[in-house]
Amino acid sequence: MDHRTTPPRHPSLVRLNAGRPLSRRNFLGASAASAGALALPAGLFGLPVTAQAMDTTIHQLGWVKSIQFGGHFAAIHNGYFAEEGIEAEFLPGGPGTTGSDVAVATGQITTTDTDVEGTIRSRTAGVPVKAFGAIMQRAPGAVMSLAENPINTLEDFVGKTIAMPDGTRPQMTNLLRSAGIDTNSVTFVPVGTDPGILAAGQVDGYYGWATNQGVMLQLRGVDLAIAYMNDLGVPGHAGVLIASDSVIEENADLLIRWLRAEIRGWQWHLDNPEEMAELMVETYGQRGLDLEAQIAESRMMADFVPVGAAAEHGLLWLEPDAFEAGLEFAVAAGDMEPGQFTIDDVMTQDLIRTAHESLG
Repeated sequence: MDHRTTPPRHPSLVRLNAGRPLSRRNFLGASAASAGALALPAGLFGLPVTAQAMDTTIHQLGWVKSIQFGGHFAAIHNGYFAEEGIEAEFLPGGPGTTGSDVAVATGQITTTDTDVEGTIRSRTAGVPVKAFGAIMQRAPGAVMSLAENPINTLEDFVGKTIAMPDGTRPQMTNLLRSAGIDTNSVTFVPVGTDPGILAAGQVDGYYGWATNQGVMLQLRGVDLAIAYMNDLGVPGHAGVLIASDSVIEENADLLIRWLRAEIRGWQWHLDNPEEMAELMVETYGQRGLDLEAQIAESRMMADFVPVGAAAEHGLLWLEPDAFEAGLEFAVAAGDMEPGQFTIDDVMTQDLIRTAHESLG
């Protein structure tokens, strides 16, 4: 089976996607409708399935299919999802991929990945999603610049042109505002998958993952300055896994089984970085991936995934402290009132704890 071929959608998902795209405004207007209108794949809410049927999950990736998502595909390749009775699909992301939180909340997809600030921003916008796991304990997201014209601090952004995805701009805007910097002093332009625009001098900074685009540039001999978003002031984890409140509350078992497969998949990736890179290039990733770069990136995952709280509690762990800092960040940025939301509104440890306990 060629896993690059997208499996057929469940009919209910086709119906949900058939209309106009769902913005946050459309979602909020539709949220008063009957919950029965949000039909999800068989099994998500205990609906009858045949003895042969598998529960279907659909995850929207935050970027194109490459080694940064290797653990997902290791779980497919090694049959971990199948052992949990799950047919798992992972949709590619890329430049301009937005609105995944709304798609989760309305049942178009089961889960997606974001970061701590993105999770909180969804909640403040009225989208009922919360975090239940985190792939990376440290965030590799960074603004990269040429070493000869470095961007190391927020003050260095003034007068610069930065290539950055739409979904990351609100985060960057909040950082600049919190530092008292006029956001109009920075020019943001759309970002593509090739960071060569930085090497060519078309932009002063390029947002991407140091484990991905950073490696690509360094393998081309580009001398970089790397300003990690965590170091600039963004709190916590990356690859934060979110689902809707309703799925977390009513179908925790499915997410726990999904997490068990994910934990095993990410561990296999960490244990087999070179083989995982080869699988992404040959089978699971977007076409045209460079094997040397994928291997280099794959090895770097050990610096971000099995560290921090995950080293103590297990892979994909998430900590309240990161979300406490995120809530404080949102208040300081003026996105919410003090006490408007609590930790329980934006994250839960219950599912990842149960997944680890049941793995033994």
